[in-house]
Amino acid sequence: MTMTTQNSKRITWIDGLKGIACLLIFTHHFSLEYFNGAYFGGVMESKLPFQLDIRLSYEPYGILTNGNFWVCVFVTLAAFLTAASVLRTIGGVTAPNHSAGPQQKNWQEKLSGMIVKRYVRLVVPCGIAGILYWVLRQCLVPLVESYHGLENLLTFEQMLWHTFVKMWIVPDQEALGPYWMLYIIFLGTFIAIILALATRYSRRWVLPFFFLTASLLLWAKDEYYLCVVAGVLLAWVMDSGVLADSRRVRRLALIPLIAGLYLGGYPSYAQPVFFYRYLGRLCSHIFAGKGIATYHVLAAALLILGIIMCPPVQRGLSVKPLRWLGSISMGVFVLHVTVMQFVGRPLRDMFLGMGMSYPLMVLAVYLILLVLLLLLAWGFHNTVERLQEKVLSRF
Repeated sequence: MTMTTQNSKRITWIDGLKGIACLLIFTHHFSLEYFNGAYFGGVMESKLPFQLDIRLSYEPYGILTNGNFWVCVFVTLAAFLTAASVLRTIGGVTAPNHSAGPQQKNWQEKLSGMIVKRYVRLVVPCGIAGILYWVLRQCLVPLVESYHGLENLLTFEQMLWHTFVKMWIVPDQEALGPYWMLYIIFLGTFIAIILALATRYSRRWVLPFFFLTASLLLWAKDEYYLCVVAGVLLAWVMDSGVLADSRRVRRLALIPLIAGLYLGGYPSYAQPVFFYRYLGRLCSHIFAGKGIATYHVLAAALLILGIIMCPPVQRGLSVKPLRWLGSISMGVFVLHVTVMQFVGRPLRDMFLGMGMSYPLMVLAVYLILLVLLLLLAWGFHNTVERLQEKVLSRF
């Protein structure tokens, strides 16, 4: 069944995957705080038995802490959802000789609303969380020893500039570290809309050349923009019905699923080993030394393609707990660094002062922060996000 025939139906498995991606982005930043060998590899001192943290930096199972890959999944899903919405909206007005009427006016109005409201939908939750983080640094850092090193480097005016303007245009993490990737989601919205509309061009033989040119231009500008192209192409494939459910398609789904998960473990910083080593050698021959992010974009695209091809995996990602996690994923994303630093650091010092071993302390802090983060994200969703949607629905 194509997306155009299920306009009222939500793609529920995306909620589950989005929730997992946000949770593992939190896990990535947590690992950077407590055992950064999981990112930087052998150049850092191991803090876990059997050098598990170092091995996470280059082994395929390092996908669990490879935040760069999960960022690519998250951005690709954002572009996928935008393109899917566009394709659904214009699905009933595809015939070249279709006369303009209420239906065409309706999809044009929806598309215009998507463009106009996009900035507000993103900036309100991110802005509130950014201001909260700045205020906590300003008020608590001078008073608590655990917060040493978190001193504010920005004035309030500078923080507002970075939070509400700069980070939506270029990669910027001055206001809050994880915000560096928001420019791809914001600008990617407009790129995704243009590319999705292009798929409705009547001369289909032109489209491969168009997408190839767009991909090369965007990739030359920034590797992460390939997430947008991948998201649009995946939405187009899903909308076309080419991968309609069948036993053969389900079996073939194992190939992109396994390939995506394996490639997603490609090290972001550590020296690649095993088969990853051969991929690493290619990076020196790629334009401007690019490659690492491109591998993670490809991995994200393969993973999502495998999910599209496999309804059993879709059903697994659509279970209520994962869908709930997806519904609060924005809160998890914007609040996790604040919780990790302003709650995690005092907990760390307290547990270590009690004589707790470092690995046990890390586990205890992670579990406590995880529960607290989910509760705060749930509250954030039911207050800030819901109120925002009520306001936007009036315009």
